[in-house]
Amino acid sequence: MKLFLSWSGPVSHKIATVFRDWIPLVLQSVEPYVSSEDIDKGTRWSSDIAKELEESRYGIICVTHQNLKAPWVNFEAGALSKTIEKSNVAPFLFNIKKSEVDGPLLQFQLTVYDREDIKKLINSINNASDTVVLDQPKLEKIFAQWWPSLESSFEVILQECKTLEKADKTPQQKEPVSEAYDKILEELLELTRLQVKILKNPEELLPPKYLAYALRESPPRRNSRANMTIQELHSLYRHLREITRSTVLENQEEYSKKMAEVTDIVNVMGDQIEYLYRRSRDIESNFM
Repeated sequence: MKLFLSWSGPVSHKIATVFRDWIPLVLQSVEPYVSSEDIDKGTRWSSDIAKELEESRYGIICVTHQNLKAPWVNFEAGALSKTIEKSNVAPFLFNIKKSEVDGPLLQFQLTVYDREDIKKLINSINNASDTVVLDQPKLEKIFAQWWPSLESSFEVILQECKTLEKADKTPQQKEPVSEAYDKILEELLELTRLQVKILKNPEELLPPKYLAYALRESPPRRNSRANMTIQELHSLYRHLREITRSTVLENQEEYSKKMAEVTDIVNVMGDQIEYLYRRSRDIESNFM
């Protein structure tokens, strides 16, 4: 199975090269491809890149701080999703938090530099293979054997990135807020983004076939239990809205953009949840 590694910039290229050499050690049937040229904005893809992309069944986009906001990222993501199934496109975030990502990349399953996250990525690649699919126990054993090699290579790149960031940092720059606050905000962003994704695509949460089966097998009953679920969701939304309002009032300049995004997401959720809540009340009144 062919795997397309997309990159732009020196750090991104190093990551793609490490993946190219390491992934076949774990999944021998996978043939990674890294282009020899830097694909950046305004550059036409060469015929060999287009050919490799067409023949690939999986794509990894190597995202770093240097190229996160570059126009090519959205272009690459769109091109990969048109050629490869969306579920088989994985942006790999190196030294970047998921809360820092916005735009079209959010439609894909993001992977960060973390042992468990990378293991999930390898499992996904293994399941997408059209040739040899390793059973889980064997894959776990091989992954554990070769993980130290990948970690060692990535740690070298990570230290290089931290050295460059330290050199570029000016004395006027503010220190980041506490790690605890940062973690809470990241979790809040992750949860609200997930809620919006589910509300926009309910089929992902309840596939039509499963829903038809559940309705067919479930005995007839009143809608009170379903209504309780909607009430709880409505209550949770209002609580989340109050949290975002009180947080925005705090003087945290570093997080103003992120909290604005959270507020926008809450507003989008609110319109849909309020509608569901009103409809559930109407249904309940018809049964009383």
